[in-house]
Amino acid sequence: MRKLVTVRKVDAISPIPNADAIECATVEGWTVVIKKNEFSVNDPCVFFEIDSFLPIEDERFSFLAKNKITWQEKEGIRLRTLKLRGQLSQGLILPLAAFPEIMAQIDGAELADIRDHDFSGLLNIEKWEAPVPACLMGEVHGGFPGFIRKTDQERIQNLPDVFVNELNSLFEVTVKLDGSSMTVFHNDSEIGVCGRNWWLKETPENSLWKVARASRLIDSLSLLGKNIALQGELIGEGIQGNPEKLKGQAFYVFDAYDIDAQCYLGHYERHLIMDELRAYGAQLEQVPHVAIDNLRNMGSDLATLLSMADGPSLNPNTRREGLVFKKINGQLSFKVISNYYLLKYSNK
Repeated sequence: MRKLVTVRKVDAISPIPNADAIECATVEGWTVVIKKNEFSVNDPCVFFEIDSFLPIEDERFSFLAKNKITWQEKEGIRLRTLKLRGQLSQGLILPLAAFPEIMAQIDGAELADIRDHDFSGLLNIEKWEAPVPACLMGEVHGGFPGFIRKTDQERIQNLPDVFVNELNSLFEVTVKLDGSSMTVFHNDSEIGVCGRNWWLKETPENSLWKVARASRLIDSLSLLGKNIALQGELIGEGIQGNPEKLKGQAFYVFDAYDIDAQCYLGHYERHLIMDELRAYGAQLEQVPHVAIDNLRNMGSDLATLLSMADGPSLNPNTRREGLVFKKINGQLSFKVISNYYLLKYSNK
């Protein structure tokens, strides 16, 4: 799960050309525009990641009130990717001293020890998500199953150690399609279909179930009989503006999860499962493949991977959302979102 609010330190500060009142702070892989002289290098800060939804009633965020929106019947501020005076700004940093409730919890701990702790709940901050189209909603069977891992890869900006520990590791690279998360599973003779957050009942109007049925995925999973969850992206008409210009709707698989072993299958094991399902009649598509190579050959630094993220999508006339990198054994993955995409669709 994404950690929206973390305590970090300012790694660097650089000037912005032709800007007198603002400058740029670097916090790990992120660049954030700040007021001039507000921070020094190595200062601790509270970092709020993009897509954080900040409560408007918290006075510490009142300086952003002109950007307030209404989301899920609440007023607040959604942090977006911006360009200010030509400088990319992603997220928000504020002085740690402004948050005594966080300071009370960390109680003098070293930054390295609390780096991965998420304080969003403490500050009543939620992850902003686009409204779900009516065709993807429906009657809820229950919450997302606890025996399956949710699909929410970490962003590369939050994983600096990858460029230290994984340069010689073999990665599979695929296109990140802009759609809606979908999971179809078989577990102990039960078949289920889920959106991002909910296990859904089968109803005639629900697109996820209709696509799962039409692609014969329900039947083939039953015949296969293994406790497996297929996860992927539902794309097409009525979903996220249909950037791929697809006629109808289709499910593109990007992962297979072994429910019994509680782990993702590796690249080759996933392909074997999909071939078995096709033998039982499933009509399965996979997200577009880009490469299999070690990270050192593809891009050994953040700037190179961000540049690589921008390119054509499934539809060659559409620029993609980004790329997903998975170790060939399935045990580590991260996403690299195109900055072009983030800027173009920041109001989406």
